[in-house]
Amino acid sequence: MLMSGYHFMHTKPFATVYLHGTVRDTQHRKMSKSLGNGIDPLDVVRLYGADALRWTLIAGSSLGADVLLDPNDLDTTFAPGRNFANKLWNIGRFILAQLRDDVQPIDRFERRTLPLADRWILMRANDAVQAATGFLEQFRLDEAAKRCYEFVWGELADWYVEAVKPRLAASGAATAAETGGPPAGAARDAARAVLAHCFDTALRLLHPVVPFITEELWQKLPGRKADELLATASWPTFQPDLVDSELDLAFLRVKQAVEKIRIIRAEYKVPPKARLRASIKPRGRDRRSVFEAESDTIKRLAQVEELTFDGGTKGPVAYAVFGDGSEVSVALEGAIDVQQECRRLSGELTRLDQQLSTLGTKLTNQNFVARAPAEVVAREREKERAWRDQRHALADKLRSLGCS
Repeated sequence: MLMSGYHFMHTKPFATVYLHGTVRDTQHRKMSKSLGNGIDPLDVVRLYGADALRWTLIAGSSLGADVLLDPNDLDTTFAPGRNFANKLWNIGRFILAQLRDDVQPIDRFERRTLPLADRWILMRANDAVQAATGFLEQFRLDEAAKRCYEFVWGELADWYVEAVKPRLAASGAATAAETGGPPAGAARDAARAVLAHCFDTALRLLHPVVPFITEELWQKLPGRKADELLATASWPTFQPDLVDSELDLAFLRVKQAVEKIRIIRAEYKVPPKARLRASIKPRGRDRRSVFEAESDTIKRLAQVEELTFDGGTKGPVAYAVFGDGSEVSVALEGAIDVQQECRRLSGELTRLDQQLSTLGTKLTNQNFVARAPAEVVAREREKERAWRDQRHALADKLRSLGCS
């Protein structure tokens, strides 16, 4: 191609050559007709769509590594692309349903006056632009796709959209919770503007990987020209002035509070609809101010009915500690059968004590220690340490529940 380009066009046809890995089956064999292990791309397109095929191949093409596909299980092989395409479509349908033709451009709003969640997601969108652009310039296509995935699914959908749903549903001129905040209509308009901007940015970043679904969704966004195509739209520009590590840390604390409460829910098998009482004991005034300002967001995302900041939850409680030393406690009285949970935890503790006793006898046996391979002995000692940590955690749970 290079020689033909010089010969016929009298100029260099291209400046860069991208070499990717070979597509192989799960036995690491190159796909071929003779082996009968090939996958017809058209079959995949008919079953899951072209975008699912493109996403699976691009996101799975790590630098310098081959792509492994299973011709005997297309469902599992192309599940990543199919699932992401479905998620993107569902996110898009929800966001588009919230937007009106008169949605305002994000530049109409003074960013420093926006709520924490708005400023955070705008910053994360800006970070995604920088990361995806850098990865594409380095031809690390899989990393660009993964950063876009993280932004759309892990940040925009899982956190921001869930956090602003009450604002999107608000109407009238009453202030939020009558606390002297901005009118509900203004807060709703700001949330819509942020959603529109972030989703527009996400679609532009994702278009090189999944062009069909992004074009379809982008055509439905308000505020664009009738004959404009995403395929020819400009690439998002990174804005250095939006970088704010303190803002990122502030919202990280909100996320950690929600995640700690969710973990407690899962550990104690609290019913999903149970409304809990929780208390956060912040370590430092700056942390307390963030938790207090974002209490409504924490309550909504963690499904908490009452949230205080004195660490004074009474009765049977569950505790979790943040990395910075802050602590969250959740009252479990009425949310679960405490006595039944005590019996369950006591049973686990008894079983663990028996396992530790057996393992301790084994590790004190000099014949075993002397004759067994060193890696086997090391593995058994590591198991003992892990079980002792589990026992300590179980004992703490029993004490916090007031189990006798």
